Amino acid sequence: MEELKEKTKRIKYEDRIIGDLRGEHAGPTLIALCGIHGNEPSGIEAIEHIFEKLRTKKGKFHGRFLGIIGNIEALREEKRFIDEDMNRIWFTSILDKIRRTPIEQLKTAERRETKKVLEIIDPILEKSDDENPVIFMDMHTFSAEDGLFVISTRDERNITLLAQLSVPLIFGIEKTLHGTALKYFQNTGNIGFAFETGQHFSESARKNATAGLMCLLVASGAIAATDIDDFPRYYDYLNSQTEDLPHKVEFLYKHIIETDDEFEMRPGFKNFDKVEKGQWLATDRHGKILAQRDGFILMPLYQNQGEDGFFIVQETE
Repeated sequence: MEELKEKTKRIKYEDRIIGDLRGEHAGPTLIALCGIHGNEPSGIEAIEHIFEKLRTKKGKFHGRFLGIIGNIEALREEKRFIDEDMNRIWFTSILDKIRRTPIEQLKTAERRETKKVLEIIDPILEKSDDENPVIFMDMHTFSAEDGLFVISTRDERNITLLAQLSVPLIFGIEKTLHGTALKYFQNTGNIGFAFETGQHFSESARKNATAGLMCLLVASGAIAATDIDDFPRYYDYLNSQTEDLPHKVEFLYKHIIETDDEFEMRPGFKNFDKVEKGQWLATDRHGKILAQRDGFILMPLYQNQGEDGFFIVQETE
C-alpha cells in the first residue's frame, strides 16, 4: 500500500484522458471514469495497463473504449475531495448550471473538474440511443479491507452483462446515493454501474480493477477473449478473488453520518463480514451504534471524509 502511495505521488495527472481506443469494427462505447475521489487512484493504473495491453489490438477491437480521470486536483492532494464530494453533485440542474457557467466563475474545485469531464462525455451521450447505449463504468475503491463488488440496478441489460463475471452484484444501494455520476448515467438511458475494486492504494485493488475491466471488455463484445494475451489469467484471478463471496445481495440499511457526529467505526470489520442485529458496529458522540439488521456489512468507513458510515446487505436471488 505504501509503495502505491509513493508511486501516485509522482504522477502529475496532467492528462484527463488516459486512453481512447477506437476499434476498426462497430461495437459498444465503453467509458471508464476513475479517480472521481482523489484518494482512489487504483483504477487509473488498471486502465493504463489495459490500454498498453490493447495497444496493438485496434484491428481486433469493436467499438470504443475511453478512460477518463475525474478529480485531478484532489488526486494531487490525495484527498477524497477538495471543496465538495464530486460524486454527489451530478444532479441534472447542477450539471446544467456547471455547463452554462464559465469555468473561472465556478466556486469549487469539484465543479471545475466536473465541467471538464462533461466536455468529454456530453458529445458521446448525445449520440447514444436504445440500440447503441453507452456502457459507463464508475471505478472506485473503499477504506475497509478485502472484497470487491459491483453496484448495479436490476436493469436487465446490466444483469445480462455483469452476470458473465463472478463479481458480487449489489442491488438497491444506488437508490440511497444521491447526485452520483452512476445515477446520472443511468437516468440518461444508458448502462451504468459502479465497480468497487478493493481498499484504497492497495495492490489487490489495482489487480481487481485490471482483471474486472478486461473481463468486461470481453463480456460486452468489444474484443474476443482469444484476442487478449493471457486472458484466462485475468479471468481465473477474478474468480479466485470472489469464489467465497455471495453472488447477488440486496440493500437493507445505511448508516448516515451527519456533521459533528464524531463517527468512528469499530476496528476489524471487512466487506461481507456477517453481522447480527444489536451488534456493536461503531460509535459516535452519543454512544454505541448497533446493527439494525442481520446481514453482511459493506463499506465500513475507515477514513475521515465521507457521509456513509456503513451498509448492511443480505443475499438475494
